[in-house]
Amino acid sequence: MMRFLLWSLAGVLIGILAHILSVIALPRLSTQAGFQRVASIARMDGFTIVPADRTPLPLPDPAIIAAFCRYNLGDGPLKLHVRVATGFVSISFYTSAGLNYYALTDRAAADGVIDINLYTAAQLAQVRANEGPDQPGAPRLQAPQERGLVVLRALIPESGEKAEVEKLLAAATCTTVTAQSAD
Repeated sequence: MMRFLLWSLAGVLIGILAHILSVIALPRLSTQAGFQRVASIARMDGFTIVPADRTPLPLPDPAIIAAFCRYNLGDGPLKLHVRVATGFVSISFYTSAGLNYYALTDRAAADGVIDINLYTAAQLAQVRANEGPDQPGAPRLQAPQERGLVVLRALIPESGEKAEVEKLLAAATCTTVTAQSAD
């Protein structure tokens, strides 16, 4: 009887260990992680608008239109400019590993506009040394990695307002500020 209990306990422990290892390893082994799926449709330095029926994200809300922008801060800081209307708008920042490190909604808009500047740690230190502290109207964010993704989501309040919401998202900008464009 004791031998049976020891073998059973060993089997349970091996099962638990295998389960934990597979849960930890699967995201790294996945060939179609979220960033790769979105990167296949999103362009650099500009938002790509994707309606809910064509989004690469799981379980989309049909009343939400999303826009994606990939960035590489190795090319320079990123400047976002989003005009918001009466409907709900959110902006989320993700690393290439899928970590959401910052998010805000239309409630953060000053005079109906959200302006955000995104930097690496070195770029942010240099900007603060040259220009002083952050300004309330255009916050400066530090990204944990050079590459990442910005997701802009907007709610379609009524079915007839889809074109208006798409127009609002099309006007949003996501551009890399290079040394030449900063001069």
